[in-house]
Amino acid sequence: MAHPRSLPAAGAALDRMLDALEHEESLVPEISSAIRTALPGYGEVPSASLEASIHRNIDLSIRTVRRGASPDAEQIAEAEELAVERMGQGVPLGSVLAGFRLCMTEILDRLRRLAPAHGLPAEEVLVVATLLWSLGDSFSTRAVIGHQERSIAQAVADSGRRSRWLIEAVMTGLPRTELLSGAAAYGVPGEAPARALIAAPSARQMENWQLENGQPENEDRSDAADTAHRLQDWAARAGVEVLSTPHGMGEGGLVLGEPAVGVDPEGLSLALGPPGPLARLPESFVAASRVQTAAARVGHRGLADLGTLSWRMGITASPEATELLRRRHLEPLRAEGAFGQLLQETVRAYLAHGLNIPRAAASIPVHVNTLRYRLKRFQELTGADLHEPEHLIEVSWALAAEPEHGRPAGSPTFADGA
Repeated sequence: MAHPRSLPAAGAALDRMLDALEHEESLVPEISSAIRTALPGYGEVPSASLEASIHRNIDLSIRTVRRGASPDAEQIAEAEELAVERMGQGVPLGSVLAGFRLCMTEILDRLRRLAPAHGLPAEEVLVVATLLWSLGDSFSTRAVIGHQERSIAQAVADSGRRSRWLIEAVMTGLPRTELLSGAAAYGVPGEAPARALIAAPSARQMENWQLENGQPENEDRSDAADTAHRLQDWAARAGVEVLSTPHGMGEGGLVLGEPAVGVDPEGLSLALGPPGPLARLPESFVAASRVQTAAARVGHRGLADLGTLSWRMGITASPEATELLRRRHLEPLRAEGAFGQLLQETVRAYLAHGLNIPRAAASIPVHVNTLRYRLKRFQELTGADLHEPEHLIEVSWALAAEPEHGRPAGSPTFADGA
């Protein structure tokens, strides 16, 4: 609390001067004109609003001088009200503070001119000036705090509106008017093709977070801020623009532009739907959800879309066919124990290297004759002919649906945290 300043000879002279100030009809328009001329941002402020705030400043100044003490910042509600009002009118905070100082300067100048006519000594005018500058400090402090608090609240509200629009535009669909108005507000070209995206921490990233946070291995947790950061990092490297919002275990949103080939996100499982107009984003999101489910099932890491996974999309789309092929081509290997695992490894290498036996053998590594023997045993146990295209497709399908020995089944899915 500011200590009252002594105004020893204030009495009637001070009251007369303050009464005169209160009735100075030319003061408000002069201050208004000075503010509009000197400060940016006030051109669009209505005259009634500006003049009302000047009247409040004059009243506040008179009350402060009569009281003989400058109020504390928290006592000046006018400061916060003005900062919030001007914020809504587009006036920068710097201009608001400069406007109040200009107003105080004009008020003090007018008091100096009135003082001799009302018999107020110069030393008491100095006390009045000190009070008003102290008032200016308190006013500025309250205005800044109020502006910051409202800015934070507005940013949170804006973020919430953006998130709601993004979720509805991408996942459920919006009426055309709401879709396009939101697109304009958030910088999304209304006619540009867009793709739905689903991003979640990779299985390895999840394990790292669990170790760092001392969590049990079966407790799913993602760091939303880190996921969003990694997603934006990928977008910058891939040459695309991403709008996303936290949803479920990761991020959901849209991609504008075509990602550069070969650029994968770090520490993320990222699924994209097909490109199309904004109105068809929900369809793209459904496809992205299927892509993510299939990518997790086959252990695909990094970026995935329909083109990347190709026929592997059928593994989750047709679980009946997947189970049939698993029983046909993998179940017979179970009885072989560890040797059955070696047979799986051998066939994977053979398929991964374009049916080239020397390259497949070198990749494991084993002798080419060992590889030939294992391929023969696989065919004997399963009845598959690895020279027949149809059988090659079936075996590839069955192996893709079954994670490799010792490898996790894939990344957590977006739906896990929804």
